[in-house]
Amino acid sequence: MSIKLVPGSAFPSTKVSLVGGGETDLAAAGKYKLVVVFRGAFCPFCIGTIAHVNERLDKLAAADIDVIAVSADTQDVAEKFVADKAVKFPIAFGLTVPAIRALGLYVSSPTNYISQTQQFSEPAFFLLTPDNKIKYAAVASFPMGGRVDVDTLLAGFNWSLANAKEHPEFASVVWGSA
Repeated sequence: MSIKLVPGSAFPSTKVSLVGGGETDLAAAGKYKLVVVFRGAFCPFCIGTIAHVNERLDKLAAADIDVIAVSADTQDVAEKFVADKAVKFPIAFGLTVPAIRALGLYVSSPTNYISQTQQFSEPAFFLLTPDNKIKYAAVASFPMGGRVDVDTLLAGFNWSLANAKEHPEFASVVWGSA
């Protein structure tokens, strides 16, 4: 059974392997961090999401937001995906079913119309604060949902930061935490 991660709560430590080598934790460490969970390289909607983020990395960097994307893909599939799509930000692979459930995400099984052999997560994204709290979250139970629109995300993010200058309580406002 999955849990539901609530904005304002801590994002769970989740160790993942990176394309190109090494391991990292999806949790934030001192900076804002956008965590994009995608179904896998087989998913055309996910390919579009990763391309969208890739095209807007400069805007995310200007807002001082780090980015990582993760899927249940195997290492070889993830490496090919990064090379073929010229992804310029960290991509992690091998997200396990227990990790998917710990993140409160929906798990799907391969079907005969996709070239996937293991269970995988449905899409989601989380914007984490520098102290690793969930600021924004979108979790979907279907392939077309849970997709980050960087421009909309940044508009809301920048609006809340700007309002925090005049109204400091905006710095800690959490929507959707009830």
